[in-house]
Amino acid sequence: MRWLIYISFVFLLLTIALSCVNNQKSLAAKENNEAMKQLSVNISGMYSGNLPCVDCEAINTMLELNPDNSYVLRYIYEGKSNDQFVKKGEWSMEKNTLSLEGVDYQYKVNSDYLLQLDLSGNEIKGDLAEKYQLSRVK
Repeated sequence: MRWLIYISFVFLLLTIALSCVNNQKSLAAKENNEAMKQLSVNISGMYSGNLPCVDCEAINTMLELNPDNSYVLRYIYEGKSNDQFVKKGEWSMEKNTLSLEGVDYQYKVNSDYLLQLDLSGNEIKGDLAEKYQLSRVK
């Protein structure tokens, strides 16, 4: 009879321990979700810049990042055409890298600007490197 009490006590301790582990995982997931929501709010806004262009003066670019993870990207090839091109979709973040659905390149997120990365996801080097950034407008 005594061994039944011991087994019941061990079972009770295991149940409590497992529920604590599951609770910690749920808490960590909730904190991660809250952090992503906060990051979405912090990065949301308008970004603008004139990116380098091979066969035009510049690519006048305006990127709007919304808190609901949608984006609108507008650009005009200055000196080549007055047509405005628009892309819309969802954006996502992994660490400090911003990805736009339907766009081949990504952006490195800094406090007040976005730095466009090359197609391999690396920072652009060289004389024009500083021109590949979109500054926060609002």
